[in-house]
Amino acid sequence: MRRFLLSVTLVLVYVSGLHARGLVIPVDKSIPPLAMLNHRVDVAIEDQVAITKIEQTFRNHTSRQLEATYVFPVPRGASVREFAMWVDGKRVKGELLEAAKARQIYTDIVRRSQDPGLLEYIGHDVLKMHIFPVPPNGDQKIEVSYTSLARKDQDIIEYTYPLKTDGKTLSTLDDFTLKLSLKSQHPIVNIYSPTHAISINRTGDKEAVVGFEKSQSLLDRDFQLFWTTSGKDVGLTALMHRPISTENGYALLLISPRAELVKQQQVPRDMVFVLDTSGSMREDGKMEQARKALKHCLDGLREIDRFAVLNFATVVNRQREGLTPVTSEHIAAAKKWIDNLEPSGGTAINDALLAALDLQSKEAGRTFTVVFFTDGKPTIGETNPDKILANVGKRNTAQTRVFAFGVGNDLNAAFLDQLADSTRAASSFVRPQEDMEAKVSSFFDKISRPVLANLKLTTSGGVSLSEVYPPNLPDLFHGGQVVVLARYSGSSHAALVLAGTIGTEQKEYVFELDFAARAEDKPFVEELWARRKVGYLLEQIRLNGEKKELVDETVALAKKYGIATPYTSYLVVPDAPTPVAGGGPGMPRAERPDAGNFNFWSAPALRPGGLGGAPGVAANEPRKVAELAKEVKEQNRGVAEARSRFEDQKLARAAENVGKPNQASADRVLAETLERKKSLELAQDAFRQRDVRFVQQDKLGVDLSVQVGKLKGESRQQHSAARRIANRQLIEIGGVWIDDGYDPKMPTLIVKALSDGYFKLLERQPQVKEVLQLGNHLVWVAPSGTALVIDLNDGKEQLTDAEVDQLFKTR
Repeated sequence: MRRFLLSVTLVLVYVSGLHARGLVIPVDKSIPPLAMLNHRVDVAIEDQVAITKIEQTFRNHTSRQLEATYVFPVPRGASVREFAMWVDGKRVKGELLEAAKARQIYTDIVRRSQDPGLLEYIGHDVLKMHIFPVPPNGDQKIEVSYTSLARKDQDIIEYTYPLKTDGKTLSTLDDFTLKLSLKSQHPIVNIYSPTHAISINRTGDKEAVVGFEKSQSLLDRDFQLFWTTSGKDVGLTALMHRPISTENGYALLLISPRAELVKQQQVPRDMVFVLDTSGSMREDGKMEQARKALKHCLDGLREIDRFAVLNFATVVNRQREGLTPVTSEHIAAAKKWIDNLEPSGGTAINDALLAALDLQSKEAGRTFTVVFFTDGKPTIGETNPDKILANVGKRNTAQTRVFAFGVGNDLNAAFLDQLADSTRAASSFVRPQEDMEAKVSSFFDKISRPVLANLKLTTSGGVSLSEVYPPNLPDLFHGGQVVVLARYSGSSHAALVLAGTIGTEQKEYVFELDFAARAEDKPFVEELWARRKVGYLLEQIRLNGEKKELVDETVALAKKYGIATPYTSYLVVPDAPTPVAGGGPGMPRAERPDAGNFNFWSAPALRPGGLGGAPGVAANEPRKVAELAKEVKEQNRGVAEARSRFEDQKLARAAENVGKPNQASADRVLAETLERKKSLELAQDAFRQRDVRFVQQDKLGVDLSVQVGKLKGESRQQHSAARRIANRQLIEIGGVWIDDGYDPKMPTLIVKALSDGYFKLLERQPQVKEVLQLGNHLVWVAPSGTALVIDLNDGKEQLTDAEVDQLFKTR
């Protein structure tokens, strides 16, 4: 493979304005921008100075040699020191075009790629480089580097690596990888990303390495990272969002310990492991996995710890009486005892839990924890879940944490959730297809080194917190992080006090914070708070049955923030691309499933028959957006029914692609999406029939525990089928975004996407860019009350200034 190396250096700019998605655009206008094979980012940040190195590989899917142009959007105010390319060892200079000249380039790109998401680039300078030749069926490798200044707001530092463009969201054909090294003169605490599931490796108080890697990754949102520096043993970071000053604000509070604290603070632990060995544990290799998981836990104990191992079936058995000191001999004996356990008999859950709690020592300064494994429902002794919980509450006088693991689907998941929640612990479920050893090992590693227990937050100075989730804060462990979402009232400089205990010692940390009267730059905080609240509302409905006020609030929040619930199952979205989406920019036309309909491949709802079809539409002629929107709104349930119907069709079409080459990840995504939607629909039926037991146990009970538990602990943004833009709510139906307030009877203006009139609209009213970025097929209600319809295949191609201005006149 022939390779080209392109090196770019940009110096000291604020990264919040930069979009680092380069494009390789063939000179031949019949060929779209080349597909991105992989996207690899290496960032080194020392204090606030960030050096970002990017490696992108683009693939020429054609069988001919191409001449192309590489363009890289430059942030406003950037001082470009060097932009060059090496071909066969020879250096070739690139060209920097200022924003005014670059605008035409961006406009041409948008027209050619039919991707309005690229409108975000307009107003930026552009780096431009001629590339020749790009080998047939070959790869074009490009390297870019720039230096920037991570934004700092009080003690909070933010780094953003821009990826997001709406419209045709891209995914890499192979991988997207990001490695970020942090160094600081002061201890680093509370590393957090609201956008990506990062790994964090702490190499000391003042250094950390953050990583993210995903195959066929969606490049649909910017990578954001926040961190703070603090000399305190425990740090607290507050991210605020308050878009409306007259309403309560939203706060995201991050609590984590210094990396070096664990070396200074060694807390002795008493750990009791309780294993279900009833007959059902013989199935699916569960017993063997449980043995391996327990052995891993035993290997993680320290010499200052003590432990006990219990098993239960029809009766409860102890490996030894009382708590055993950790020695190599005692650990070996416990492992041998575990190896000899054989599954048989019933399930005496009540007796097992009480026996474990009876091992609580009165010795001060030690933590006491129970780790409980079961794959069934109580069948021996007390079998009423509510009475078992009451018995545990009476016996648990020392605030013992009971971490519960449910194995398989034949259990009462709601009971295990309540057992864990009532003791400030956590529940987890190992599904039949999951690796129990890996899941339990990961959990035990996280709770192995306690830092602070019995956490409590209080405020002063005219500021108060409300609707705090979780209501009872969990314990803080080394390497862990407690994420709290809350509403706040008041706006002033105030003290937030974090209190807790470690051993017999009381600890208190005071943090001085500014609770903003208005803050609009962190909308994800509001979204995460809403998702958590919905999780807790669903939990109450699941445990106690439907109440109108709970259901109404759940539905209102779910619709506003695009949250899939039993009442809004139509909002389920896959967490990765599915096969039915077709190819994308850079894919050869013949390889797209809808190769004959390139103009509307991103809006499959507009295919003939997409939502039931329309009479008189030619077999290969796309439907009109206005017609689709009218049909949607005239149905009995409107958007909900239309989206649900289309999603069912889409998933069915996707099923036809399962098993085809390069669809392995899509198989998983499809199966998970189908399963989630099915369980939510079953749950809605059960709620309406007031069959509480059906949503608490067996497979549906476990499904809901997993989904509700995810909402209750949400700390990252999720894909959503709903967007709130310019104070309007829009829902996506098969690639078409429809304003929830649209009425077919209202005045309507249809504009052809990417036409002169379209760009006139953008030029005269720049604020509409956020709406247009959604795609080439949408309906949005403008401030005048007129419905603006954007359609790639229909509408006016010319607009007057008066028509544009009239659209934005407030009623």
